[in-house]
Amino acid sequence: MTYDVLVAGASFAGLAVVQRVRGRVLLVDRHPVGTHQTSACAAPLLLLRAMGAEDAVQQVHRRIVLHTPWTTSIWPLEEPFCTFDYHTFCVLALRRTQVEFVQASVRGMEAKTVHTSAGAFRARLVADCTGWRAVLARAVDPGLPRRQWLGFGLETEAPYPFPEGLHFFFDPEVAPDGYAWAFPCGRTTRFGVLSYRGRTRVREALDRFVGRFGARPAGYHGGYLGAGVYDPVVGDVFVVGDAAGQCLPLTGEGIRPAVHAGWLVGELFQRVLEGRCTLRWARDRYRAYVASQRRRVGFLALATLLALHLPPRALALCIAGFSRPFLRHRFLVEYLATFGLPLSSGILEGRAGVAELADAVDSNSTGPKGRVGSTPTPGTRADSSVGEHVPYKDGVAGSSPAPPTR
Repeated sequence: MTYDVLVAGASFAGLAVVQRVRGRVLLVDRHPVGTHQTSACAAPLLLLRAMGAEDAVQQVHRRIVLHTPWTTSIWPLEEPFCTFDYHTFCVLALRRTQVEFVQASVRGMEAKTVHTSAGAFRARLVADCTGWRAVLARAVDPGLPRRQWLGFGLETEAPYPFPEGLHFFFDPEVAPDGYAWAFPCGRTTRFGVLSYRGRTRVREALDRFVGRFGARPAGYHGGYLGAGVYDPVVGDVFVVGDAAGQCLPLTGEGIRPAVHAGWLVGELFQRVLEGRCTLRWARDRYRAYVASQRRRVGFLALATLLALHLPPRALALCIAGFSRPFLRHRFLVEYLATFGLPLSSGILEGRAGVAELADAVDSNSTGPKGRVGSTPTPGTRADSSVGEHVPYKDGVAGSSPAPPTR
């Protein structure tokens, strides 16, 4: 049997892809859906609504709070974020699909056949959403993944009533090469430590950090975070999320980029299946979207280097300076535009509008079969550029068809 689409990895990126595709779709993951949390689980509130997972929300946050040993800066958020329950999110997001799920380890790929511990499966279109290991992409190109940055984060959750907001602590006594965080989620708080250098022995530092508040850790989870803009199509495999290095430097945010890129890949897959565009055109559109993030990701990578090498007091002064209203606003606008909503950006209509497109896309590529459409999605602007931050409207991102019904 040949599937229309096979998606390896059933977390944020994989679930976003399958929500946008109809047909015979196979989702493969080595863990039951929603049981292997590695994320701090904080994302824009409207993203959860668009994924059909709003009931997973534990607490809404309308500010970011940046702490140093000398200063505390509050950054109001125009669009609120939220903390949420990972298992509930995944289960609810999966319910909006009509996919087959197989619990199996992905082992490799040859041509159109994906090899797993449950057997071999053929598919017309394949997406690698296997996380930082990029299992399928590496099977095609053993030299992958290539990343500019590979950090490591460890988190625990403890019953502690922390003040509202997403709290980041730049404190050399806790995280000399990164930061610590405290994300309230209702009656509990998620505490974590991130090492920009990829140090994995951070548990002792995390325990000390949690102990500051008189709380006690209750289990640990975490993993690597890879960032770097490179070709997200390896052979015919579309690589999405952490597997493609779509985690943001400086903050380590990965959910929003993974979901936005996943929505785009799912929409492109659907167009290929319907005969509305060629596979080559779909590859070029996805490459164009990812390439358009290079400038903003590069800025965040530079900010990461500064955070690593500036003396602690100089870093505190830098944070205080960027906390001035104008600079804070400009930073947040640019930050939220990084891996912004692709379905509102004109990428599917070929309106790239970015210099990087010349490097990323073959100018002789075969375009869409027939009229893809040039009418903007309701709630978007016709002159949007690739990767521009366009708010969700009524909880819906882009123009995906409704989930199929039987």
